[in-house]
Amino acid sequence: MIKTFIRRIMGAYVSVDLGTASGRALVEERYWSLRRQVPVVYLLGFVNLSAMELSAAGHIAIGLNLPTFIAACGILRLFQWFRPSTEVTHRLMVRRLEQTVIFAALVCVAVCARSLQLLIGNADASSHMAVMLFGGLTAIGVAYGLTALPAAGRIPLILIIGPISGVALFEPDHYFRGAAFGLVMVAILTMRLLSAHSRHFTDVVQSRAAIRHEQLRVEEAHREAVVAATTDFLTGLPNRRAFVAALDEISGSCAFAVAVLDLDRFKLVNDTFGHAVGDRLLCQAASRLVDALGDRGLIARLGGDEFGILVRNLSRPAQARAIGHEIVEQVNGTVLIEGRPLLVSACCGFALAGSSGDKSPSRLMADADLALYQAKRNFSDHVAVFERRMEAPRKRRTEIESALLSPDITSKLHVVFQPIFELRTGRIIANEALARWTDPKLGSVSPAEFVPIAEQLNLIDQVNNHLMKLAFREACRWAEEIKLSFNLSAIQICSTGCAKSVLNALQNAGLPAARLQVEVTETALISDFERARENLERLKAAGATIVLDDFGAGHASIGYLRELGFDQIKLDGGLVTAARHGADAKKLLRAVIALCEILGAASIAEHVESEDLLKLVTELGCTGGQGFWLGEPAAPARLSFPTPGVARLPSRRAA
Repeated sequence: MIKTFIRRIMGAYVSVDLGTASGRALVEERYWSLRRQVPVVYLLGFVNLSAMELSAAGHIAIGLNLPTFIAACGILRLFQWFRPSTEVTHRLMVRRLEQTVIFAALVCVAVCARSLQLLIGNADASSHMAVMLFGGLTAIGVAYGLTALPAAGRIPLILIIGPISGVALFEPDHYFRGAAFGLVMVAILTMRLLSAHSRHFTDVVQSRAAIRHEQLRVEEAHREAVVAATTDFLTGLPNRRAFVAALDEISGSCAFAVAVLDLDRFKLVNDTFGHAVGDRLLCQAASRLVDALGDRGLIARLGGDEFGILVRNLSRPAQARAIGHEIVEQVNGTVLIEGRPLLVSACCGFALAGSSGDKSPSRLMADADLALYQAKRNFSDHVAVFERRMEAPRKRRTEIESALLSPDITSKLHVVFQPIFELRTGRIIANEALARWTDPKLGSVSPAEFVPIAEQLNLIDQVNNHLMKLAFREACRWAEEIKLSFNLSAIQICSTGCAKSVLNALQNAGLPAARLQVEVTETALISDFERARENLERLKAAGATIVLDDFGAGHASIGYLRELGFDQIKLDGGLVTAARHGADAKKLLRAVIALCEILGAASIAEHVESEDLLKLVTELGCTGGQGFWLGEPAAPARLSFPTPGVARLPSRRAA
């Protein structure tokens, strides 16, 4: 009951709603302000009461009396305020504030009683005036000392000044009545000031709490933004930005290793089963990576199916290989997604950084990429550690990039032509245009080197248009029955204006579309099947022959072959060569040739490099053939066109 009553008294001045930030802030501010003021309040009270005792009673009595009780209460309260506490909680603060109201009322009642004793028990007018003076000073001083808690600050004004002034009003001397009136008015004005101060105090505290709340919200939003900017949304791992920042932080402080790991044939999973399955596969792989590395370092997703690995306190290649094998072995294995078992395998490339920090993070990641490339090329070991000898490909790539960006690059590119023979008659049915680049500094640069780089530099259109111009112009000089076979890259065939660009180049050269064979690879079909089909259908409608190149080396499905209706299918050289060395490979080649016949497409065997291979593919029913045994690539000036059907194919090579 008492606590409920006290809470009601305090309700207008002290927020005890600890469920809100502003309520907690108000309680904190009242508590700490009051704690700073308490010693001054009690010192002021002791001084004034002592002065009142000396003035009115002539001495300070010590014993079982009210002055001793008042002093004991003050000492006890000081001890409670300043005794050591393990933790000052909000509930403890509220309890101390409530206790302050109780003690203020108790002490003020005792002071009032002692003041009345001195007033009633002493007839001396000067003593009465001293009681009113020091009692009033005590009440007003304590009230101001308790401004942080107005509920307690009102108590001395009511319980001390009220009774003293009431007694003084009945005194016969008008000085006492005037003094009583003055004290009452001062008490009323002081209470008004306390109320105004309380409102201002509350407003200031709540405003500061609101500002702090907004600051916390901004800080939290900033933290969330930082987390979002440095976290991969799919796997929950750090992303590339966080990984590079971690490398910057650790660089130069200790020896460590950086690794790049990616999953084999991940694009095939996406293309075959959809991105949802691919995403779940990435999450499974990420979880396995984290389990494999443990607390030895950091795992981050760099993008796609590529992960970055930072391993601390690692300085020897043998250690890197051991950890790499451990990680790869744990990542590899079957993953069950939607009831479908998928085989996961990975390759990993390491780069070591010494404690001297002699390599930048970007250089370390580039070294790790080179090691990863080496690991992917080595089928017997899927882990590689960077070595100096691996820098040669990177240096050459940089030089090729620089040369491709030079203004005169097209003047260094030319075409040679390799014939394609009809095996039944021995006649040349087409010449395939092959890009060649001979550079004074780089030497001979093969298309396998510069075409992918040109694609990445967005120069492939410039290069391709130049090569088409050369090839189309040369083909106009050939006999009409000989076609030109021209390769289009994956980026070209999947671009919006590819068909239009090719047809315009044909028109400018004066070469009929019916004399053009367009060769595309299986990779181009997988990249963007719909766009590739749109371009191929437009070229075919114009009269061009559509050829699927390197069939058997990629992942094109039979559905692609049926939908696009290829006119020719060139069989990958590896498929042809393998047929010489095993019965199963021979059966496979025979089956592929039969498939071409069923689809109504001519089958062209690539890499016919010997008389035995020529005889084999002829017996198996291939329509045409191409290879060094039949005819090497030659510059336009060295092209020869033998009379159809007069010579056997093997003798061409001998000649």
